Amino acid sequence: MTVKRAIGHTRGRTVDENARYRRRFRTTRLIAGFMAGSAVVFGAFTMVFGVVAESQRIHGFHNAVVAALLLVLSAPPALAIARRPDRSDAPLMTLTVLSAAALITMVASLTIDPFTLPFVVFTGVLWTVRPSAERAVHDERPGWGLLLLVVAGAVPLIVYALGQAELQRNLVGDEHSQFFHWVEASFYSAGILFLGALAALRPRSHRMAGFSAGLGMSIFGLAALVLGGYASAVSTPWAWLATAGGAAFIWLVARDRGVGPTRQIPDRGLALNIEFRRRQSER
Repeated sequence: MTVKRAIGHTRGRTVDENARYRRRFRTTRLIAGFMAGSAVVFGAFTMVFGVVAESQRIHGFHNAVVAALLLVLSAPPALAIARRPDRSDAPLMTLTVLSAAALITMVASLTIDPFTLPFVVFTGVLWTVRPSAERAVHDERPGWGLLLLVVAGAVPLIVYALGQAELQRNLVGDEHSQFFHWVEASFYSAGILFLGALAALRPRSHRMAGFSAGLGMSIFGLAALVLGGYASAVSTPWAWLATAGGAAFIWLVARDRGVGPTRQIPDRGLALNIEFRRRQSER
């Protein structure tokens, strides 16, 4: 998109429309910034506290999963939206896919995770308040190598997610259940699968989701190798497969662009903002 093209679509627009756009822009940045900041702070706290606190030793693998869930899966798309609210389509879809995984695993666990649910709610709010923007629409093709890895990993990830959800349902008085660790491990597994599928279907638009899925899978495997025997950690063969599969996914995301010619679809919101800034600079 060029600035001239954007300005060309602002003729006849009102000052009120510009003001409305700016309010939406700032509100979106505020909400997404809060989400990103919360994910980074709580993710870092979980990672550090899980290492230094003696009482957290039995939660070693769960703390690694929760930290990765926040820092690797959740924070990057929220940060991308806060940085560019007018380019929020792809990262907001990433958050939506994660929210779907969260809701499905909470239903399967018969448990409402109070740490996850606000993130889901904020994602819905972002869809309603985000400013309109000019979107680049790619004539994309799926990444067939990525799809193959997603299909290969789907059954183990689903089985793992359902197993963790069952533990959350059945071990009501368990310490892990009280910290919502089982449902969060289930969410993590489903989230990796959903993000991987999103990236495989539209590899150019959702490269961030692909990198997050691959890195999340490798962290899952490495954590299980280091913390084997801890609650929710998979056996050594599965841990190696997860580590290698995640690395292969990252490599394919980096090389598979899966895109044809790019078309720009102009939309009023971003054009209005550009016109407003132009008029301000002329005063």
